[in-house]
Order: sequence, then structure tokens, then C-alpha cells
Amino acid sequence: MKLALLSILLTTAAALLSMATQRKPAAQLAALRDNQCVVCHAKLMEPLLVSAHFYEWRGSAHARAQVGCERCHGGDPAATVFKTAHQGVLNASFPTSTLAPKNAPATCQACHQEIAALFTQSRHFQQLPASGDGPSCTTCHHHMATSVIYRAPDTANLCASCHQAKGPAAQWLNVPKQAGDTIAAFSRADEVLAWSRYLVTEGRKRRLNFAPEEAEIARFEKTLRQAKLAWHGFDLKASRANADQVFLQATKLKDKLAARVK
Repeated sequence: MKLALLSILLTTAAALLSMATQRKPAAQLAALRDNQCVVCHAKLMEPLLVSAHFYEWRGSAHARAQVGCERCHGGDPAATVFKTAHQGVLNASFPTSTLAPKNAPATCQACHQEIAALFTQSRHFQQLPASGDGPSCTTCHHHMATSVIYRAPDTANLCASCHQAKGPAAQWLNVPKQAGDTIAAFSRADEVLAWSRYLVTEGRKRRLNFAPEEAEIARFEKTLRQAKLAWHGFDLKASRANADQVFLQATKLKDKLAARVK
């Protein structure tokens, strides 16, 4: 039964993702039809990298949220003259760019207040003002959040680029494993909560009342969200502990739900 439930969950998730992908382009164009950044860059063939950069944005979380280029890069989305439209737009390698590592948190904070506030209190951020380089928002989320580090091995490998014997953070060699384990803890907590939600949905079809259990699931989800927020301040110990707590409690709840939904 467990395998069957997981199979149904994965199939449903894939179908929903496919539907969202199919609806995405038209919705983006309608919402940003007057944004000259979008209008112009959609027509570009050359330079190739600039054109490809636009289509990378089209597949990003930012595009799905209808966040245009100017929100992060600067510039004037109403201008049709090249110089005016690109006023203030600089490559992230320039120290004064809005996307330079030391400036990215302030840029991202416009929308991601909680996350940016935690990150700017972290030891990682403290290294940025002096060096002008180091781990910043795009280190994990990549540019435009088109690719986010979700897998435990990928997280450990990324952290190990600095936290290694000959790296700039050699004094904390345990961090890569800690970070990978924390991401793995998030993942399994997410999955058991999704499984619990599925069982509640199935129970409703049988006219079962799961109101108390739904309240518990909502509480677990809130705790897990706080654990993920704490991750951005790199409090790995607290994040892992809270994620493990959610997993253990949600597993007990899931088993109780499964016993009723047979």
C-alpha cells in the first residue's frame, strides 16, 4: 500500500507540474506585455548569451511570480532607448552592481525579507563587506532561482568548495556533512507531510473527519518552515533538530491516518 501511495503522489505531482508549465508562457506575456525589458529581450538573437539569459529567466521562479528583469538588475522597463533602458545595469562582477555578492542580499530583501534578514546576520554575510566576495544568495539559489540546491550530496559538495583542508574555511571541515544532512532532514520531513496530506484527502473521499489531524499537519508545516528559514542564518544544528522533530511526529500521525484509511 505504501508503494502504491507513493506512486500516486509522484504521478499527481508530475501532472500538476506539467499543467503549470503549459500555462506559464501565456500568463507571463500577459502580465509583462508592457515591460520593455521583456519585449526587447524576447526578440534578441545576438549576443547569444544575452538571449539565452532571457530564456533562462522565462523558466525561473521569478518569471512565474511576474518579477521582471529590472527588479534585480535595475534599468527602466518603460524605456525604449537602449542607453536609458540600461541605465545602472551592471554585470555582477562589478562591485557596485545590485547583484554583486555583497549587494545581492539587499536586492533580494525587497521581496525576501525574512530570509535576507537571517542571512545578513550570518557569519557568511559578515565576510562579504570586507572581501567583496564569498557565499551570497546566488551561491545556493543561482541567478534568478532557476536552479536551487535541494539534494543533500549537492549541498555537501557546494559547502566543501570552501570548507576543505586547503580552503578559506578549513577550520570548519564538518560543515559539508552537517549541511547535507540538514537538507536530507528537510526532504524526508517534506515527504512525510505530503504523504499525510494525501491520506487526509483520501479520507475525505470516504467522509472521514480529519480536522484535528489537519491542524497537526499545519503546525508541523509551520515548524518545518521555521527550520528552513533558520537554515539561511546557517544555524544547522537548530534546523536539523526541528526538521527531525517534524519527521518523527508527522510519521506517527501518518501511520495513524493510514490505519483509518484502508
